[in-house]
Amino acid sequence: MVIKVYLSSVSSNTYMKKSQSSIIDILDMHKVNYELIDIADPTNEEQKKFMRANSKPKEEGKVPLPPQVFNGDDYCGDYEAFENALEQNTLFEFLKLESPSPKEVSKAKVTVTGAHRSEEAETAGDAQ
Repeated sequence: MVIKVYLSSVSSNTYMKKSQSSIIDILDMHKVNYELIDIADPTNEEQKKFMRANSKPKEEGKVPLPPQVFNGDDYCGDYEAFENALEQNTLFEFLKLESPSPKEVSKAKVTVTGAHRSEEAETAGDAQ
């Protein structure tokens, strides 16, 4: 499934703009594939209806506002839930994705021979 981020390109709300930008930046940073769906675009009226019908509004009786995050058709949450998942280091669980496998750590052994230059200089200074 692909992550879908529902956003609005037409908004004077700075909090909404920053929230949308933050989600995009974080997904890019974690190399998560996603699709942006601009609900302000008149050609996306069906997607706008879908987002509103399947998202949870902040308050009862209100319309859910962007950004809203889905994994395919499965609702993940709004910006606050995204931010909480990020803070709790559960972003991939929030996105309903498998966590990427940790990068393998090198098992190379390092052997230090001889003294470090600054140690040599200190030793030379002490000898004088």
